[in-house]
Amino acid sequence: MSSSAITPAGYRAETFVAPAEQTFKLPDSSSVTSVDAESTITITWNESKVVFTPQERTVRVSPIGIVNDNRAVSEKILLLSSPTPVTTTILWVAIYAIWLRKNEDDVAPVTIDEQISNASELNSYLLHTGLGFLPDRTDPKTLLLSRPAFWQAAGAPLGLSWLRDPIPSVAHSPHFPFPYVQSFTRGEHVLTTHPLRPPKPAPGTTIYARYINALNQLLTFTHIDASNPAHFDVYTRWQNSDRVNVGWRERGDDEHHRAYLRDRLADPHIMGFIVAWDGEPAGYGEMSWVKEDPMGTYVGGLGDYDQGTHLLIGEEKFRGRQRFTAIMTSMKHMCFLREPRTDVVVGEPRADLPIIPRLISYLPQEFNRLPHKRAVYFVLRRERFFQAAMLY
Repeated sequence: MSSSAITPAGYRAETFVAPAEQTFKLPDSSSVTSVDAESTITITWNESKVVFTPQERTVRVSPIGIVNDNRAVSEKILLLSSPTPVTTTILWVAIYAIWLRKNEDDVAPVTIDEQISNASELNSYLLHTGLGFLPDRTDPKTLLLSRPAFWQAAGAPLGLSWLRDPIPSVAHSPHFPFPYVQSFTRGEHVLTTHPLRPPKPAPGTTIYARYINALNQLLTFTHIDASNPAHFDVYTRWQNSDRVNVGWRERGDDEHHRAYLRDRLADPHIMGFIVAWDGEPAGYGEMSWVKEDPMGTYVGGLGDYDQGTHLLIGEEKFRGRQRFTAIMTSMKHMCFLREPRTDVVVGEPRADLPIIPRLISYLPQEFNRLPHKRAVYFVLRRERFFQAAMLY
């Protein structure tokens, strides 16, 4: 198949420009407001206020050692000030608001006002979590905030991370990530060693939540609960629809669907979840550890912690480019957040699905023959994702 046959005409990159006054929600449902007045950005959350004011002084933002000095770019430093006390949680929320506005920048130069009583503590927090780094070690008070680090949940306060149910739970252990213990899987299409996988959260648990600013709605992923009619009824209706059955081939009676979900629940390598917008079910997704997945057998070369995803959008009103992009991006985001050792997230949808040309526009791909289908194999690397993901 030629590239002209698989590349959709009129493809354009997604963009989002924040309005002068923007309100968004955190995963705990609290609201944050940011106002941009002539490049001075004021962020308000609960009773707290943080202000970022451009200064005349500039600092180099181009990577040292990569970009030649005569090509390097410098930007004005933002002075972070506040009329109210600033905790590390408040600072993290303020940085969230900054990256929603500067969603195409990799770094942002910042210095903390020395009038803030705990300025040195906040500076240390940024450096030790990786949220910021020193571009010039002779100036320890000017930092470059890192957008890729932020979206990897660097420094995220308890209760505010998009990953709503981390494993292991901090209630059980402060240590992260889950320790390496060798395990083994043998099945019809799988014969491999792999790390012991952590326990899945209980069915009905929200595992990811993020406010999608471009749509002004909260997107959630909830571990599917087959005993809950609100989950099971929509799931069976979706799988039995003609459109979804083209891709998933899981049409059947209630017992067929219960058996499928029962197998998914018992299998430690895969987890299914309900996709919802503002609490309204929209579709079903799965994420898996691909080392012990049949795909890993036929593709090869996948690491111990690499993951894969599947998605169906069941409700017609929740189809469309923006929602699809937001859901797919969030699924990859969730995978990378739940395991920092994951290097790639892969997908292998049927090659004849109508959505394939759009997916090919976003991701590198190749065609593979699997036992049950001819698939397009997509690979998304961690570094690339956090450089370019549309997280707004």
